[in-house]
Amino acid sequence: MKILGFLWKGIDALARAVIGLIAKVAPGLGEKCLALWNNTELISYLFAGVATTVVNYLVYWFATRILHMTVMPGTWTAWVCAVLFGYWVNKTFVFKTHCPDMGALLREAVSFFSMRLVSLGAETLLMFLTVEVLHFNDLVMKLVINLVVIVLNYVFSKLFVFKKK
Repeated sequence: MKILGFLWKGIDALARAVIGLIAKVAPGLGEKCLALWNNTELISYLFAGVATTVVNYLVYWFATRILHMTVMPGTWTAWVCAVLFGYWVNKTFVFKTHCPDMGALLREAVSFFSMRLVSLGAETLLMFLTVEVLHFNDLVMKLVINLVVIVLNYVFSKLFVFKKK
């Protein structure tokens, strides 16, 4: 944990230095960047989103390149692994919700997985169109589409799943 704390302090110092340079050129933009950076929930969500995307991408690569699954089964396998990881990391590190009982935990988890099914639908449709129909590179499209999914999932998580009570 000390290494993570040290790493975070370095990232924070670098980000604040860049924001300081932006503020010298465009003070209004610098203030907006600083406010965004200080929104720790959003920043931690972006880090969690990147980590979840890495899990999704690596599992997809393994499923399609090592296990020789086709695009759709590989996409769904990666989704299951990424959603399990994503629930844990979002609950624990991003939104920091505490469920008072098993019923509340179950409702939260069902809500999370339900919203992720919506983004799975979007991901499946986009992968089908870009890879199966348009014949773009699947690994490139997987990465690009996951960036779109990160944004969708943040909105779903913030509005519907990890609501502050």
